[in-house]
This record gives sequence, structure tokens and C-alpha cells, in this order.
Amino acid sequence: MMALMLRTEGLNAFYGNIRAITDVTIRVPKGKVVSIIGANGAGKSTLLKSISGLIQRKNGHVIYKDRDITNMSVNRIVKLGISQVPEGRQLFAHLTVEDNIRLGAYSYYNRRNRSVIQDRIDGVYGMFPILEKRCKQVSGTLSGGEQQMLAIARAFMARPDMILLDEPSMGIAPLVVREIFNVIVNLNQSGTTVLLVEQNAKAALKVAHYAYVLEGGRVVLEGLPKELLDNPKVKEVYLGG
Repeated sequence: MMALMLRTEGLNAFYGNIRAITDVTIRVPKGKVVSIIGANGAGKSTLLKSISGLIQRKNGHVIYKDRDITNMSVNRIVKLGISQVPEGRQLFAHLTVEDNIRLGAYSYYNRRNRSVIQDRIDGVYGMFPILEKRCKQVSGTLSGGEQQMLAIARAFMARPDMILLDEPSMGIAPLVVREIFNVIVNLNQSGTTVLLVEQNAKAALKVAHYAYVLEGGRVVLEGLPKELLDNPKVKEVYLGG
């Protein structure tokens, strides 16, 4: 049996009295890319926020490396090895590229770790050479694709074993989307487990090893990418017929 990096068991999450996801059970094998597809408002982002600790009002279970992290704080979850790249990137637009990258290591920062943090910065520059060229540039002046790369680089500063990606293709030109998804493949091939939330179903299924479809906060379909690509409902609703 393939080792699991993360699983949810009957996960429910609420905004006030409104249930946003209902009894969601997913499995994310270690070293794989798992995609969650669905329309806007399906509960995809809520699922990621529930896993990473950004939503506290929930029941069910989130299990990471056989440890229940359901009620842990965001900081503790990051230190355990999960980083999230949020929807909309949420960069500090007035800070430079390098300042944003450094903030990704905030929970590890102290004087003794300065050389370690610099090594990590050098590592992300190796992954994203364009960011090294732009290191002194104010991040708000970057293109959409460059901002998405910066958001991924910032998350990677925590050296996560697992990265949660929330709509990485949002607001990005189609040609650049291909480049961003190549980055996702490279991250995975370097050993990082990826849980990817995407409205762009075709792109998300192309890089996934397994996938789930969310509708109305519930898992309604799951399977291998080829199975979902051949599914008539997926074709009609998410792939344009």
C-alpha cells in the first residue's frame, strides 16, 4: 500500500453557521500530485484552508504523517512541513522580491539561522532564476506569472514536505499557465507532495496522479486523471464538452 502524506476523514468546515464543505474524505499519497477540481464556490479553497489551519471551525479529521493536526495552529502546521500558496498570491506588493522570499522563513528566523536561510534563498533562486534577476524589484510590479512564482518560492522557504496550491493559474495568461504548471511538476519531481486546487480542470488533471471533483462542498467524483478526463460529466461541465 502506498504511504500517505495526508488524509482527511469526514471533514466539515463552517463560516459562521454556514457549512462550506461536508464530509470530505481525500487521500494524498507521499510524493504525488493530487488535484481538486470544481467550479467557483465548490469548496476547494475552504478545503485547503481547513487543512492548513486557517479555518478553525470544523469537525472530522485532518491526518498528516499519521498525526492528527485538525485543531493545530497555522504556525505549528507549517513547522510540521505543510506550506500553502494562497489564492490571489497575497504578496506584500510594496516589498521587494527578496523581502517577500525572506518572509517565507519567518518561523525559522534567528541569528544562528542566517546562513541556513541564505542557503534556502539561493536554492529558490536556483529554481526560479527570473526571481534572482528581479530580487531588488518591488514585487507589485512583477507580471502575474512572476508573482505566482514568487508566492511558490516564498512557501518553499519553509522547506515543506507538502505544498498546498490554491488556484495557481488565476489571473495568468494562458502561455504563462503552462510555465507555472511546469514549475509544479518540477517541485513534485524534487520530492515535494502537492495538493492542487484548480478551476482549470484540464491543466490540473494533466499534472495529477489522482484527482477529486468537488461540487457544493462535497466530493462527487474521484479517480485517475484519465478516468476523469473520459468521464462525460467532467467533459461537459469542466472541459467544455
